[in-house]
Amino acid sequence: MRIRMSWVALLALTATATAAACGGSGDGEDSTVPSGSGGAASGGSDGSGADDDGITIGSGGSPTQSLILDPVDAKLDVAGSPATLAFTAKVGGQTPNNVIWSNDPDLPGFVDQDGMFHSEGFAGGVTTVRARAGNLEAATTLTVNAELVENPGALSQEVRDALVAGGGGGGDAELRWLYPYDRTIFPRGMQGPEMQLGGAAADAVYVKITLPHLSYEGFFGASSPTRVSLPADVWEGITLSAAAADDVQVEVTKMSGGVVTGPLSASWRIAQGSLKGVIYYNTYSSGGAVKRIKPGEEAQTFISGCPVCHSVASKGGVLAAGVNWGSGNPLDAITYDLLADGSVTPRFSDSDGRKFPFAGLTPDGDLALGSAVPSSGQMPRGLQGAFESKLWNTTTGDEVAAPTFTDVVKFALTPNFSHDGSLVAFTHQETDSRNLKMMGVDLTQDPPLFAGLDLLTTAVGNVAAWPSFLPDSKAVVYHDGERFDTQSGCNGASYANLRLVDVTTKEVSTLERMNGLEGGVSYLPFGEAEEANTNYEPTVLPVPVGGYYWVIFTSRRAYGNHLGPGGTEGGTSKWGTCSPETPSLRKKLWVAAIDTNWQGLPDPSHPAFYLPGQEMGTGNMRAFAALEPCKALETQCELSFECCDGKQCLPTGEVDEGGKPIKECQDSPSSGCSAEGGTCQASSDCCDPEQVCINGFCALQSPPS
Repeated sequence: MRIRMSWVALLALTATATAAACGGSGDGEDSTVPSGSGGAASGGSDGSGADDDGITIGSGGSPTQSLILDPVDAKLDVAGSPATLAFTAKVGGQTPNNVIWSNDPDLPGFVDQDGMFHSEGFAGGVTTVRARAGNLEAATTLTVNAELVENPGALSQEVRDALVAGGGGGGDAELRWLYPYDRTIFPRGMQGPEMQLGGAAADAVYVKITLPHLSYEGFFGASSPTRVSLPADVWEGITLSAAAADDVQVEVTKMSGGVVTGPLSASWRIAQGSLKGVIYYNTYSSGGAVKRIKPGEEAQTFISGCPVCHSVASKGGVLAAGVNWGSGNPLDAITYDLLADGSVTPRFSDSDGRKFPFAGLTPDGDLALGSAVPSSGQMPRGLQGAFESKLWNTTTGDEVAAPTFTDVVKFALTPNFSHDGSLVAFTHQETDSRNLKMMGVDLTQDPPLFAGLDLLTTAVGNVAAWPSFLPDSKAVVYHDGERFDTQSGCNGASYANLRLVDVTTKEVSTLERMNGLEGGVSYLPFGEAEEANTNYEPTVLPVPVGGYYWVIFTSRRAYGNHLGPGGTEGGTSKWGTCSPETPSLRKKLWVAAIDTNWQGLPDPSHPAFYLPGQEMGTGNMRAFAALEPCKALETQCELSFECCDGKQCLPTGEVDEGGKPIKECQDSPSSGCSAEGGTCQASSDCCDPEQVCINGFCALQSPPS
């Protein structure tokens, strides 16, 4: 196993790009560093000790006191497999002892403590290589260019040449993008999107993807209907190579019956981070279950036995639901403890099945604000018998006195707390199901204190429901529709869209791009009559990731040529059928990004992508995005919000078998500043001045559109 510098040295070294020597030559015995291998490199230094374009740093202007790196401003070519490049650091022509090496950012690779840079698979980009010897420092840039041409379809040279030449504007008039959508923003760490095209089946497909420091060309074989999935390592390389403001330029050309059509063009962007936490959702499969997806993995059945109407605490420790069904209601209400090892244990159960379905859980899950069941009017399907909203202890099932709420609000439906626990939003059914309201909360008081009943917005449709706060607690995403549900009984249509309301100004954004519109016109491939206004039940990941907030929602839109429109077999009808009763398979989970600097933007949302890992052959709905239960000291992590008790996720100084730095939950460094995902009270607590403090964690901001 290769050993890297400690996190103390790493933080100290990356705090400044350059520094003057404070005394001591740093000279040592002569030693050598092996030359690079596995890739072509260019650039270099003569090793004379003279200052070279500001690259070397020394004291008193003496060449013998300067640390000289070789090569300088190098370039490394990567062709589908890892490559290496050796760096040396000398003072007065001598190699000093104990040179400490690092590079930032870690992508597209890392430099080990022998001065050897290792590329990160098929990935390109620019990194700064740094060296320190005593009090001397030096830095230079390294540009890694990744280029790969592959032929997994085993196409002949003649066919490949024809595809590269393109169709010249003729060919299949029905060829168009079905999925993914243009200008979608994808996170890292997930399966790549399957490209799905309309028109005649393909005999051969050519895909070209370009970035500033990456070029990929792939030749794929026959596909009916036309679908192409990039190799997993290629997609990973694309996500690692794309900077925040880089457009991933995609071109696809196909051949059908010897006729070439294309290229079709699209552009995507990559968020600078991987989605975290767990997504819990209801599914119709196996008689009904709550399933869970960890981003980048396949769905797993989490709780079977027909749990329904569930909700999850945003910190990931508690799930509440009804269980089974009879006489118009769930037979029982139940809460579960979600454990750090991924298992689940019952916490409390009650024979009144109305107590916990659709409840709003406090962030730690200790309390649940019940979703009322009104005696008449709009309400979620599956509940009946008047039942007022109460605050419940999720461990004992006892009612928790909260007169500042229960004396003011009797029927709060689909309540949800902000991720910091300071606010709660709900449909105020006793006034009008179109009214979305909010109250402030102080959970530290005994009894908990609610105050300031405030109208957030009134829906355009019949219902404003399923509110979910952004991590900054300054806005709520909600469902504005005909009903609380995604359908009205057997084969009954129910339309809705997602909206965002500013909790201070009460201004509403229609989130057009998330809902499938651009400039008021649908960009969805099968048209408004088939796909518009079918977006429901949003929840928001409790923390920003990669410069964005992330909304998970239910939609009945088509999914390319997998779940397209037309007919009733296989669930291609968005509503399903009644005779015989057939649930629609087009009820699926989708994910979309919202800019962290959303305030003042007419539409801060972006086109959605299909959540990979969910089952294709069943209806899925009502996703809850929550953090994983927090990790203990010395447990591996990626970002600090994964750690318990305010610990920071910091490098251990070691790398894994793949060469990636290992991080663990550790005590906070004495320097006090926090890296991305680290705890903060204000933006000034973040080490990176361009990051901001959101919901107690340092976070990247969205790049310009």
